[in-house]
Amino acid sequence: MGRNYSLHTGPAFVVAGVLVLDPLLVLGLIAALHVAQIVRLRYPWYIHLFNVANYTLSALAAWRIVEAIGEETDLRFALSGLAAAGSFVLVNHTLLAVMLRLGRGHSFRESGLFAPSGLAIELVLAGLGVALGAFANFNPWLLPALIAPLALAHRSFSTLALLRQSEERFRTMYESAPTAMLMLGTDGNVFAVNRSAELLLGYEEGELLGGETNVLRHPDDEAELASLFAEIVSGERDVFRREARYVRKDGQTVVVQLAVALARDADGKPDYVIAMAEDVTEQKQLEERLRQSQKLEAIGRLAGGVAHDFNNMLTAIGGYTALALEHAEPGSALHGDLDEVRKATDRAALLTRQLLAFSRKQVLVPELLNLNGVVLEIETMLKPLIGEDVVLTTELDPALGPIEADPGQLQQVLMNLVVNARDAMPGGGSVTISTANAEVGENDDAIDPGRYVTLTVRDTGEGIDEQTLLQIFEPFFTTKEAGKGTGLGLATVYGIVKQSGGYVAVESEVGVGSAFTIYLLRADGVVQPVAEQALPPVVEALEAPVPAPAPAPAAASAAARVLVVEDEEVIRGLVDQVLRAEGYDVLLAADGDEAIELAARTRVDVLLTDLTMPGIGGRALAGRLRERAPELKVMFMSGFAEDGDLSASALPPRTAFLEKPVT
Repeated sequence: MGRNYSLHTGPAFVVAGVLVLDPLLVLGLIAALHVAQIVRLRYPWYIHLFNVANYTLSALAAWRIVEAIGEETDLRFALSGLAAAGSFVLVNHTLLAVMLRLGRGHSFRESGLFAPSGLAIELVLAGLGVALGAFANFNPWLLPALIAPLALAHRSFSTLALLRQSEERFRTMYESAPTAMLMLGTDGNVFAVNRSAELLLGYEEGELLGGETNVLRHPDDEAELASLFAEIVSGERDVFRREARYVRKDGQTVVVQLAVALARDADGKPDYVIAMAEDVTEQKQLEERLRQSQKLEAIGRLAGGVAHDFNNMLTAIGGYTALALEHAEPGSALHGDLDEVRKATDRAALLTRQLLAFSRKQVLVPELLNLNGVVLEIETMLKPLIGEDVVLTTELDPALGPIEADPGQLQQVLMNLVVNARDAMPGGGSVTISTANAEVGENDDAIDPGRYVTLTVRDTGEGIDEQTLLQIFEPFFTTKEAGKGTGLGLATVYGIVKQSGGYVAVESEVGVGSAFTIYLLRADGVVQPVAEQALPPVVEALEAPVPAPAPAPAAASAAARVLVVEDEEVIRGLVDQVLRAEGYDVLLAADGDEAIELAARTRVDVLLTDLTMPGIGGRALAGRLRERAPELKVMFMSGFAEDGDLSASALPPRTAFLEKPVT
């Protein structure tokens, strides 16, 4: 501000300089100063021309005053000239302060106008200018008083240039801001928007100006936002922040972080409202997916624990029911009742396997395969399953890459998806099963980058709304009528795919249909090309002649000694009873430590052990016993995937696996 103060009080210093120095010397210095300023482009060129003209007039006025004093001219003339020069200083500087305050946000005090010395000088000069100007009574030598209007013109041009520059900077900042900004009157009408607001809401500027924002608000947020806006325009509050939803021109809903502030006028009354909105739609979607994933993970852990315990109970129920059936007379009421118990046990076992599939804790037996083969193998069985009013077609990529997965579980996935598609088309429609190779890049936030093989089941059904999409993979969630579904079909799909290291993506539009796409990582290796005629469908395999029963075990096998290790007493007793009925010599142990003690005292031919037990687990136990007896045969029992890979290729020699529940 010091430079501005000295620059705009320059005529006063010029007057003083002329009184002491040669006027031409002073004018030369002034011209040189402004030429230097023009070269440096500190101000627009016309401002310097105005300054030179004003200073020249000031110098001429001072020179004329000196001459008049030297000629002993009337004192009124001299005083009037001095008053004119002083008035110019006051008017020019006052206008500068006002423009600075309005154009740059400075206060009057910051401009230097109210500095004690400057204020005193300006008040004295103003008083002299008024009194002596009237006393002079239109003396023609008061022409130097024209300096003031010229100074006003100069200051107007200068200030306008500064204001224009400031406005351009503000406009650039306003338009290029990444945050959507709207300015509204207290009546709620929009009178200014920036480009980000147009992009966010999908409207052109002309469509937004003059309108009210209430038509843009989501219906569920309208009441609360209207109440908050009323508090703002009434002056009850100056600002509020909250998350809100708006509806774009194309009908899509966007979630924004909204901040609304009140601007007041000089009297402190509400003037207009500034609203700023940052688009957080993608962030909210990511958060929702994370919450849903965590929710499914928690449900999965609970379901897995429950299913594991159920497996043990079902093993006991099914096993003892089978034993009782052997002693019940066929056709008797008791035999019929026991058979119903067996059927209920089988249904419960199926539900348990589905819960384990969802919780990703069922036992998988992965192998290198071509997904096209899985589709072709089950296609014939699917057609009668979906009914005659649904058309089933396949679009299989002949160049499909291999994957490593459990083929039986993939058939379960495909069957569940097709049945789900059928149920979405009560009036009939079409289901398309397709396979393809896919590359997922870094930009996909839901699937890790990599090479994938995809399996897509697309239907022309009713579609799924947004709220239902958030729940479709939850176990026991169903939109079907009571008794028409367990709610485990899609939950099973989700669990199997996740346990296989893949992803499930869903696209759906209400009234158009849905598409479920399974992403499974491509594997290294070569799988023989799939030929449709070379793959017997499951139905044909089921209709094939039943092979003759295997011969009864030899006496030597029947005399084998089996060490049974199981922490559940009821299962331990069941296995003991079954094996003894077959002629085996049975040793029982409740844990690994007890089993090691028994094996140290007597011969053991076969180890039949649960994998998951307190203390020493089944794998560790088998390793310890084989240190003493390398030829020991081992059979693991488990229904828990956390026990590791239990496929035949992953198990050591002379080792087998029996999946629970054993019925």
